[in-house]
Amino acid sequence: MNVLFASRPFHSLAVLVVVFFALPTSIVSARRAQQAGDSTAQAQLDELPLPDIPTLLRDIGKNQRALEDLRRLYTCHLSEEQDKTDSDGNVKSRTMKDYDVFYIGDEQVRRLLAKDGKPLAGSEKNDEDERFNKKYDELKEKQAELAGDPKKQAKKEEEDEAQLSDFLRAELFTNPRREMFRGHEVIAFDFNGNSNVKPKKRIDGIIQKLSGVMWVDEQAREIVRLEARFAEGVKIGGGLLASLQKGSNFVFEQEKINEEVWLPSYAEVHFSGRIVFVKLKQNFIDRWSDYKKFRSGAALGATTPTQQ
Repeated sequence: MNVLFASRPFHSLAVLVVVFFALPTSIVSARRAQQAGDSTAQAQLDELPLPDIPTLLRDIGKNQRALEDLRRLYTCHLSEEQDKTDSDGNVKSRTMKDYDVFYIGDEQVRRLLAKDGKPLAGSEKNDEDERFNKKYDELKEKQAELAGDPKKQAKKEEEDEAQLSDFLRAELFTNPRREMFRGHEVIAFDFNGNSNVKPKKRIDGIIQKLSGVMWVDEQAREIVRLEARFAEGVKIGGGLLASLQKGSNFVFEQEKINEEVWLPSYAEVHFSGRIVFVKLKQNFIDRWSDYKKFRSGAALGATTPTQQ
């Protein structure tokens, strides 16, 4: 949320009211007509039946393996912005990085291109290319081993199912509804920690402190937007390893590329806490863009894969 708007909500609301009444009548009338159309479209959506949310989330989990085959066909650009702030929220330092991103299985491999607007050069670029190639080859080998070993595949699926089961057990899902997101009909619902469930694992206690809203493309079986925040502070390792303060939050969005697959487009994280003995108050913003398909057989390294 914009700091100015957060600190002066009533002032901002007053400005919006003044601007609205200053608009030409034709624009206001057009906006009202649009709102009426939106209301009609929403009423039509509201008439459609809603799926069972836990079942929908399990279907999403099962669908991830099929999506991997589509994701790996794409490469994109990633801009990463990291701010360190003081206790009043003022930015103390800012770091910006640009990457090429490739997908292998369910993981992203990033190749650093520039820092704070300055492209890597010389030994720094060579070191990054070497690191990237090593990481890329490791993940490719890992993915090949997984694809050729049914037992490892089954174990990974069990681990994924266990993580999903932890989330379903620790959360309550309420207010399911149909909405539009980036021109696509989606299912939206709220989630909050289920205080009636006794945590079976350490992760359960952490998940129970998480609340937010999720938007899902029912047809594609994919999460397209997620907003979440910690309603309470979280301690990891009894607070010795790390802790997050109440209110730490994040947003994640995807966009549909070539009308065939949803891929990340935006992520924003705000957290205050401590890692070991270091107190941190940081903001992260990631923006993915310029998605292109490439032929997986092309050579990697200092040159970019051949794009279609």
